[in-house]
Amino acid sequence: MDNKTKLKLCLLANASDESNLKWANSFARRGHEVHIFSYDQIKDGIELAKGIKFHHLVFPVKYPFTYLTFFQAQISLMLLKPDIIHAINMSDYGILAGLVCRIGRLNPITLTAVGNDILHDSHTAHGWAIKHVLPLSKVVTCDTDEIALDMVKLGMKEDHIFLMSRSGELDLSRLEATYLAMRKTRS
Repeated sequence: MDNKTKLKLCLLANASDESNLKWANSFARRGHEVHIFSYDQIKDGIELAKGIKFHHLVFPVKYPFTYLTFFQAQISLMLLKPDIIHAINMSDYGILAGLVCRIGRLNPITLTAVGNDILHDSHTAHGWAIKHVLPLSKVVTCDTDEIALDMVKLGMKEDHIFLMSRSGELDLSRLEATYLAMRKTRS
């Protein structure tokens, strides 16, 4: 894969979740350089594809540790200079991605809403943070129409929302094409 089609992707996600590792492995097998930032360790026996580097976050990605985690991640991300930062789970890694984008001036970011994390948190203490993170994101992926509609209500443009199943076989070609287009607009 040449440098024009190879991405440096940083995934902010729970590394103990096999669905998240499936995403990472899929991108790495397509020839991309993938970095996973996670407080949670990868489960024993789970193999990572060649081209994936794991970065352990010392602090949890939850309040009151959010800013400590941000400073740790920010240093590595600034050195890596990723093409894309993708956060999976709006209410913790998504908020971390928002801090990286807003304070650290690293972008573009993309987000994945998992299950009901955006629906549940949109009217809680995390609601204000999610409302500020969504406009920073170029793309949001989710797996149900209900979540997509809730994101539209929170201000996300419909054409920036991708419905994608997190179970079964992943078709990441559309997302990959979007990532490559986003990188081109930065160059």
